[in-house]
Amino acid sequence: MSSPETRIAFEGVTVDFGATRALDDIRFEVAPGEIVGLLGHNGAGKSTLFNVTTGVIDATSGGFTIDGTRIDGRLSPRAAAELGITVIHQEPALAPNMSVLDNLFLARDAPRGPERVARAREALATVGARLPLDMPVEALGLGERQLVDLARGLLSGEMKVLMLDEPTAALGKAETESLHALIRDFAARGVSVLYVSHRLPDILEVCTRIVVLRGGRLVVDGPAADFTPARLAEALVPDLRSLDFSHVEAGDEVVRMTVPGGTVTARSGEVVGLFGMAGGEQFRMAAQLAGASDQVHEYVLAGESVRFRSPGQAIRRGVFFVPPDRETEGLIASETGIDNVMLPWYSQGASRGWWVSRTSGVEMYERARTGLDIRGPEGTAEVSQFSGGNRQKHLLARWLYPAEPNLLVLAQPTQGVDVGAKLDIVEAVRAGAHRGAAVVVASSESDEIASMCDRAYTVLGDRLVEVPRTATFNEDLLSALLALAETADA
Repeated sequence: MSSPETRIAFEGVTVDFGATRALDDIRFEVAPGEIVGLLGHNGAGKSTLFNVTTGVIDATSGGFTIDGTRIDGRLSPRAAAELGITVIHQEPALAPNMSVLDNLFLARDAPRGPERVARAREALATVGARLPLDMPVEALGLGERQLVDLARGLLSGEMKVLMLDEPTAALGKAETESLHALIRDFAARGVSVLYVSHRLPDILEVCTRIVVLRGGRLVVDGPAADFTPARLAEALVPDLRSLDFSHVEAGDEVVRMTVPGGTVTARSGEVVGLFGMAGGEQFRMAAQLAGASDQVHEYVLAGESVRFRSPGQAIRRGVFFVPPDRETEGLIASETGIDNVMLPWYSQGASRGWWVSRTSGVEMYERARTGLDIRGPEGTAEVSQFSGGNRQKHLLARWLYPAEPNLLVLAQPTQGVDVGAKLDIVEAVRAGAHRGAAVVVASSESDEIASMCDRAYTVLGDRLVEVPRTATFNEDLLSALLALAETADA
């Protein structure tokens, strides 16, 4: 039973999906003011626990208490909100074409007239947001949308439990720091916080306690002060492997792209990074390489000048692109895992040998599934039923397995995936390079570039500087970006 100092207590929560046990007898308590980092491999059960708590799914057995009140059976999401449970997802669930004011009171009983406006402004002020109430939500940045979502939680009544699911995955450093300050402020008022993130430094920076799930079971529960990033990574993936970057057999130059600040090159067999600020120029350069930008840029591909005006033109030349947002730009949620991998290849140019039948597509899918260690339901299930990291693996599999790329362009390919899935992705990408592809990785995360690239270019605006791989590669990337920023300010 929970103690008087307990805000929320999970008491034997078990969830079965057919023969698969997603959660197995989960038991732990969270006190008012605690900030608990909830971690685990993709598919470990984190989202399932959130979904039980917020009324999205039923527990097979067990339940939880809020301030000592036992919750058995399934809550409606609205009833969960009325109990003081607020959940903030990586992409806030807001109506983009409606105003800030209308979103704040969406699906809620709301006063009219001046009182409605006053309550809205009070809620926004509490989360530190100064936003025009008549502004459409689609005009806001991600960080601002998250603040609107938080303010909605306040308008439901007293916030008792705040659950955050990958809240910083697409945020820059300044936005992340602001969100962490807000989380600490809520905790100081007695709110219990459950924080899911694959960005381990973020977890260690703000959380007071760490809980790790593995295979649906609770395997680690201890003070955050007891962990370093390395120890936390080991707790998440006990058999964590390391990669050797000491020997790269680079072949002929595949790509040469000249921009005002210099020239970017990539050879077959090597993985080259483009590192810069969140939303920076490196992402536009990546999109231009793949014909996915409104601004067409000429560059040299395998010795020939090309100007791709569409991804289709690039694909026909063996240039494949993994976009930064898998959910809106990459995957089709209602299609199966198999079809998400194979759709581009069912009717692609037979002259290159890319056309595949649905029978051979299933065989290719199984090879990709093994190569990337994709876990979850069968490939005939909708891809939306897979965890985030396994959905990302499906998107990468689309461009690595049915056909060999000449140039593989990746935008933040390991964003929002756990340390184990990240290593699977890095190994698959480097294996693709070993088979002869040139790989270009665009990211705003220095550790992502350092985890997979043989060398990199730091990009700021129209300027860039090459950074070789050394023992201090990660630090060198950050130093180079800082130097570019200081030069710009001078």
